[in-house]
Amino acid sequence: MVNALIAEPSTEARRAASHMLERLGFRVAGAASAEEALALIAATGPDLVLAEARLETADGRPLTEAVRAQAGGMDLCLFHVTSDGAAASIRRAIEAGADDYLVKPYDEALLRFKLAQARTRGRLDAGRPKLRVVQEGARIGASTGATSWRFGLYGKAV
Repeated sequence: MVNALIAEPSTEARRAASHMLERLGFRVAGAASAEEALALIAATGPDLVLAEARLETADGRPLTEAVRAQAGGMDLCLFHVTSDGAAASIRRAIEAGADDYLVKPYDEALLRFKLAQARTRGRLDAGRPKLRVVQEGARIGASTGATSWRFGLYGKAV
């Protein structure tokens, strides 16, 4: 099962996002503050983090930047969540290190689509079989030592 963390100060918004992610097969944890979120990320190593834009660390850094600076923070998929869908806000989120963004209120179809995009880009591949290269070798001539190789990809990409 894939782990997700929702860093959101609003209990109602956290609950709504949790229900959606659970229906999509995620095991979900919640955090109401930036410090709680960073501690949970360090302890559990989630595959996906939904970070509310208003959450800032004690030193004033946005949570997105603090997550990326943390050990293992570059490996997880991070969605910036905001109620402000302005282009400037979205651009700042991406520049701060977010993989994608969601505008509240949450929409399950859009969340499903963005998760599929993250999987396609290789940012969220936990719980999915990885493509493997399989080689089959066959000797053509025992005296020449020549070998014929055939390569193939197996597995589901998305």
